[in-house]
Amino acid sequence: MDIGQIAAAVVTTLAPFAPFLADAGKSAGKKLAETIAAKGSEAAWKKAQDLWTRITGRAGADEDVKDTARMLARNPADESRQTMLAKALGARLKEDPALAEELLTLLGGQEAIQQVLADRSSWVEDVTQQLKGAGQQTVKATKDSVIKGVRQIKD
Repeated sequence: MDIGQIAAAVVTTLAPFAPFLADAGKSAGKKLAETIAAKGSEAAWKKAQDLWTRITGRAGADEDVKDTARMLARNPADESRQTMLAKALGARLKEDPALAEELLTLLGGQEAIQQVLADRSSWVEDVTQQLKGAGQQTVKATKDSVIKGVRQIKD
């Protein structure tokens, strides 16, 4: 995985939780609980916290990373803001390859993981997972969930 891919994977993991990570000192209990329920599990929140702690601990003085993270926190779904943070983080990781390696390890290493999960009465439709190299692709439905039109491609 190259620096750009690491930065993009980190931002993808952080984005749903960016408002809570950027304002870690403020209480956001109910909204955070709703985000965890909608965007992932407690494990996803924990991973986002671990990544954020590592980034701010090592790149804390990097104003570009801080500024773009604050922008993303105001609108986590905005892809242009996600791209801006990935670029700022990528530049930081080029200067600090050890940090890049730490983040890659926190993300699960070289082996990629792609998951589509449906729970309760969820509906997932027309999803394509494309994976290059080693990794795992998972589709999981529970309870009364329906998943249609899923394609998994490994190159």
